[in-house]
Amino acid sequence: MSRILPFFFLISFGLFAQEESNKRFFSEVLSLNLDSYNTKVDEALVRGEFSYAKSLFDSLVKNHLQGSFIDPLKFEPYNSSIVSTEEIEKPTIISTYASWCIPNKGEIPVLNKMAQKYGDMIDFVVLFWDQKKTVRKLAKQFDTNIQIVYVDEVQNGHMQTVKLLKHALGMSLSFVIAADGEILDINRRPANKMNLSENQIFNQNITFLTRQIAAIKLI
Repeated sequence: MSRILPFFFLISFGLFAQEESNKRFFSEVLSLNLDSYNTKVDEALVRGEFSYAKSLFDSLVKNHLQGSFIDPLKFEPYNSSIVSTEEIEKPTIISTYASWCIPNKGEIPVLNKMAQKYGDMIDFVVLFWDQKKTVRKLAKQFDTNIQIVYVDEVQNGHMQTVKLLKHALGMSLSFVIAADGEILDINRRPANKMNLSENQIFNQNITFLTRQIAAIKLI
């Protein structure tokens, strides 16, 4: 028995090491596909093919980025116990915001309701690209179940976080990450549309967040 146990642990460690080495990180997969994606999107926008440009983003996420693993990225905590993606211990939705990028009217109320309903099973994190004093004002809109973090680019810190979660794919993104760090979904949050009623805007955001939570297979 004493000989069997070390052999079992050796095999288990070997399998774990192999699994770790087979992981593809978000930064790696993104770097392999981003130039081609940007070229195609630029060409589509020049032609006025906005729907096609959106489909290119969806294809990039579905065919390449889903299944990769989030890199070790750091944030500054405001009211959060999570200061790095390495500290993720349960499924997490990270929504990125900035003071100059105004969310639609139904977005934050819906996010607050979802955080109240699923907060025991999912960590909801709002990441601001802003100074702490600005974050202090904006954070009051969010439910206490939502963890607030920020990165202030002026301080020239955590620039890998800025590069991957802001500059690479643009603003107003929402990342769905599994407990083990696997990326389950990335999507742009619903944009402001002036021709929609408040009820339509509310339902639009309910649909969006429900799909994000569904990627975690809770509902």
